[in-house]
Amino acid sequence: MSTLITNIAELMTQDLGHRVLKDAAMVIEGERIAWIGAAAEAPAADGVVDAGGRAMLPGWVDSHTHLLFAGDRTAEFEARMAGEAYAAGGIAVTMNATRATSDFDLTRLAMGRVAEAVSQGTTYLETKTGYGLDVEHEARSARIASTVADQVTYLGAHLVPAGQDPEAYTDLVCGPILDAVRPYVQWADVFCEEGAFTAEQSRRVLMACRDAGLGLRVHGNQLGEGARAYSSPWSWALPAWTT
Repeated sequence: MSTLITNIAELMTQDLGHRVLKDAAMVIEGERIAWIGAAAEAPAADGVVDAGGRAMLPGWVDSHTHLLFAGDRTAEFEARMAGEAYAAGGIAVTMNATRATSDFDLTRLAMGRVAEAVSQGTTYLETKTGYGLDVEHEARSARIASTVADQVTYLGAHLVPAGQDPEAYTDLVCGPILDAVRPYVQWADVFCEEGAFTAEQSRRVLMACRDAGLGLRVHGNQLGEGARAYSSPWSWALPAWTT
């Protein structure tokens, strides 16, 4: 089944030599763009859609979102506006609210955020866990995320929950929590930052997730210059980008 979209005033393309086509048309076959060019030269198709002189551009692919959370950090934002320093510990506010929110309401909140993104041109998005921070709630977040997003990233290493030993919690992230979320996720992330996870703890998390078959991402140098995590013999285990 093919569809011709015609009467496109401006069509934005990925061709550097012909970035914008005017008075353009496009043919779609199934889920594939089969042809683009001048409307006057468009081939026949099974169906026709008149774009009404609108512009058409590629959809936005959002590779970094946090959709699965409840509550808000308004008080923290106000404090920062008043000159107080940002600290990683603010994540705990939404962690407590997320844990206290039902599956239904957490899904509803996430779907509302997806709908808002789609309405503004997002066509493919990733989202993260990271507001459950124990086996039960990280697994729940990963499961719900897999129903609302195209790609899911495991961010159990977002913050060490209050009252927990950092090394013991890192072991939990590398073991039981990872095992629980694995069916639902494709990527892993770690917050390598003062007040969150050290460079060595981050390496442990990333290596465990790599061994589990996940792609790797890093939150790093957000609050300030961190340790030189890329200079170790294990630097090959880290990705060449941060998110």
